[in-house]
Formats: sequence, structure tokens, C-alpha cells
Amino acid sequence: MPFASYPVPPPDPAVERVAAVLDPILTPLGFAAGQTGASDGHGQVIFCRGVVDRTDDGCIDLVVDLEAMPDWRITDVRYWGYPSERWHLAFDPDCDLPTQLSGLAQTLPDELS
Repeated sequence: MPFASYPVPPPDPAVERVAAVLDPILTPLGFAAGQTGASDGHGQVIFCRGVVDRTDDGCIDLVVDLEAMPDWRITDVRYWGYPSERWHLAFDPDCDLPTQLSGLAQTLPDELS
């Protein structure tokens, strides 16, 4: 049977906006541009930061989880580079997405440098 690719839906603009806003903040800190994905009202943007001392080209992820409720909002921000008691980074879960992104753009450089 020949290989057939399945159609992939276009990325959700709200989830793409998270990467567009945070890429300029995080790439100077050593993170790769955000990779997005969403389905069924849930989304993620993952930013990978390379680890200098590892020989397996590994990375440590900053993960931004989103949910459509009905408008998209950030539901969690975690950075696997910290001990488990510090994985979850602070953000305001009650604000709309633009306000959440503005807050993260201001706090992430200090939290991750």
C-alpha cells in the first residue's frame, strides 16, 4: 500500500500568537522558536533550550498549555529545567490571552536567565 499523508488542519491563530509573542523573548535566552499544536480545545507551545553539558543533543522544555474556554487562555506554564517544586511558573490564569502574554513577556526573562 502506498504512503498517503493525511491532511493536517491549519494551526490555530491564538496558539500561533503565543509563539509569535514569546519567540523574541525566549530565543535570546537560548530557546528555539516555539513549536505549536492544538486539537479539541487544547493547545501547547513548546520552547526547547539546548543543554550545553549533554552529549545527546538533549534540551529542556518550557511548555505553555492553553485551553479554549471558550476564548483561548493559558492554563499552565512549566519549565523542566528547575527542581520539581519550581516547575510551574507564575502567570495570571484569570486574564485574557493578550494580558497573560504581556505578563509572561515581562516576567520570563528574569525567571529564566
